Amino acid sequence: MPLPIASRPARRAVLGAPLALLALSSCGPNAPGGAGGDDEAGGALRFAWWGNATRDELTREALSAYEDVAPEVTISAEPGDWSGYWDKIATQVAGGDAPDILQMDEGYLAEYSSRGILADLAETSIDTAGIDPAALEAGRVDGGLFALNAGINAPVLLANPAVFEEAGVEMPDDTTWTWDDLVDIATRISESTAEGTFGVQQFGAAGGPPLAVFLRQLGAERFSADGDIGFTAEQLAQWWEFTLRLQDSGASPEASVAVEEAGQTVDQSLFAVGRCGLQAQWSNQAVTLDSALDGTVEVLRMPSHAGSADEAGLWYKASMYFSVAATAQNPEAAAAFVDWMVNSPDAGKILLAERGVPANLEVRDAIREDLTDSDRKAVDFIEAIADELGDPPPLTPPGGGAVDDGIARRAEDVLFARSSPADAAQAVVDEAPGLLG
Repeated sequence: MPLPIASRPARRAVLGAPLALLALSSCGPNAPGGAGGDDEAGGALRFAWWGNATRDELTREALSAYEDVAPEVTISAEPGDWSGYWDKIATQVAGGDAPDILQMDEGYLAEYSSRGILADLAETSIDTAGIDPAALEAGRVDGGLFALNAGINAPVLLANPAVFEEAGVEMPDDTTWTWDDLVDIATRISESTAEGTFGVQQFGAAGGPPLAVFLRQLGAERFSADGDIGFTAEQLAQWWEFTLRLQDSGASPEASVAVEEAGQTVDQSLFAVGRCGLQAQWSNQAVTLDSALDGTVEVLRMPSHAGSADEAGLWYKASMYFSVAATAQNPEAAAAFVDWMVNSPDAGKILLAERGVPANLEVRDAIREDLTDSDRKAVDFIEAIADELGDPPPLTPPGGGAVDDGIARRAEDVLFARSSPADAAQAVVDEAPGLLG
């Protein structure tokens, strides 16, 4: 999920001077051995995460349960929403006041670990034996383990059957449909429903999973293994030509509506309020949106160019991670809490699949009978696509967020007809080298 365009520059300005940042961090109130007076076994910890009301409720329940596991440890909650989370964390890091435990995203992992902000969890007592090897690998950067997978997810399209029914349009066969099929289906939905209801969200404004899937099906990636961009201007232009088809056909909202929606939280989207038939998401968001739509959401595979699920290029992604700050007051106590969150069946039975399908296979088995119908939809999808997966994409490199910002800005230029897809794509490719690394 991309950060709003205006939000990232401040974060990058803070993180752009690692030596100054680390100097501040080393003398801040969260510095190891600081004047907190906490003993080695316990103390006061802070845990920051982004999410929705459901995640907040489940996480607070887990924190309460952990009091019975480690009564000597007090963990204060610092929840937030995605739009402001990273700016707040960047400010806290620069001031030497980082939370001890952070919910981390793939898009920031390489950047934060390369700047010494995160502790290497391989040097703690966390037990990783039960974690799916591929999920464990997703938290490694340059040989260090800087994050543990909080849950597995995959790119999906979520469908609202009520909107399809209102339009008299049948649900697609998601194992064979193409991007052309998507345009046709979404256009018919827009034409056959009340004004202000659309067949599909505008992918160009939303960013995220559909762009990555589309590029992978062209043999490209957002980023290469060497830390460069992994696509050509022609490939990115092809994507934007597709998003213009969505807009020009009426399948998706017009540019002004789409851009406004991109700044909304998930539960305020057109899809969540019943005014959109299809929305691209990560599979763990099926839980939240299914609840918003009275348990009716269907989880679909992304379309492909070839009309074959085997060529859709899907992959398992860490929905998010748990990391420990390098400046944690008590890194072992913080690591012990992370260990419990990812490895304990008791924690799993509280958190279920809201953050994604558990990466610990024992936990996954332990929670099956406790899953809600919404959770089960996410788990069933993850397991249904197991034989269709491609290799996971390379990790987002330092500076990758700035490239994503550039893509988002140029996407708006395309949707508002301020630039052609070809010119906008070339501008992204030209500016990317100066932003990466």
